[in-house]
Amino acid sequence: MTETTPTNTAPTTTTDLGAVTWHPTVVKLRELFFDVLSFDLGRFTALGDGASLLCWRSKDGSIAWARLDLFAKPTRENPRRLVLRVVINKGPVDDVANVARRRGLLVERELWRSPSWALEAFVTLDELLGSAPFLASLVRAHKENDASIVIAPPFKTMLASGDPLTWDVVASEAAWAAIEPHFPDRSDRA
Repeated sequence: MTETTPTNTAPTTTTDLGAVTWHPTVVKLRELFFDVLSFDLGRFTALGDGASLLCWRSKDGSIAWARLDLFAKPTRENPRRLVLRVVINKGPVDDVANVARRRGLLVERELWRSPSWALEAFVTLDELLGSAPFLASLVRAHKENDASIVIAPPFKTMLASGDPLTWDVVASEAAWAAIEPHFPDRSDRA
């Protein structure tokens, strides 16, 4: 899993990781993360094929979803650079609708709408499972329009200042240290 790409190049996204994305260990990791997130959401959820995404029907009837992507992989110069991106309600929606229909969250021909908010969270592998309750609390806070529901993150965060209902990106300090050179315009500290 080590490559010789210098660390000052752009982060490697899921599309560049090829077969690693569908490696059985990575699929199992996504399943485990989505199990914890689903439990903490307290909602009936549907898991996409290969644990590609998790979707659920929000209180307002919209279909919400989360994806877990490998964002940056380790390099020879920086072997601890594995960064994961949790995306909530952002990105391609066709497969979300298909999963929601196949799993009974959405009736055939029923029109659906996505939630009006989205979030990207960047964490390291060690922080992934611990981040699920925190991210679920953000989902619940948006559902109830109540920022007081958000629990404290289990790690120091970057980019998360002010009202949690306004956040669009949050990153752990460790994940941010690995990817920050590629996002020079976003350096607010919480």
